[in-house]
Amino acid sequence: MRAAARPYRVPPGAVVTLAFVDDVAMRELNRRFRRKDKTTDVLSFGDALPPDVRGTEAALRLVPDPDGVIRLGDVVVSAAQAARQARRRRWPLASEVAFLAAHGVLHLLGFDDRTEAGYREMLALGRQAVAAAHQHRLNR
Repeated sequence: MRAAARPYRVPPGAVVTLAFVDDVAMRELNRRFRRKDKTTDVLSFGDALPPDVRGTEAALRLVPDPDGVIRLGDVVVSAAQAARQARRRRWPLASEVAFLAAHGVLHLLGFDDRTEAGYREMLALGRQAVAAAHQHRLNR
């Protein structure tokens, strides 16, 4: 999540809440907030941004709450869907969860995958974030 946010100058103390839910809860969230009656892998909940604001420009709009904490938003991952996708992609569950968490953060920063171009961009950015996080862990 940090690796996904880092290129956009998100303040280092910014908080993202990460929650794991089962398919039933994810389906309900997806139905309630996106009007799609099916489970999905990841959902993000943050402040609404204008359609043309993303990345660094979105990060510049972050302001501390009255308690001084900068809250980027919430990312919800379906643990079961992540496990299914990891098996299908033939990579470790931890890599799939890292990718989904990064994907969620990118959504909080205004990136959108509703178009083919947006999907490809987010796929590449998510993979870059996972690779950067993996490299960071190796260098410690």
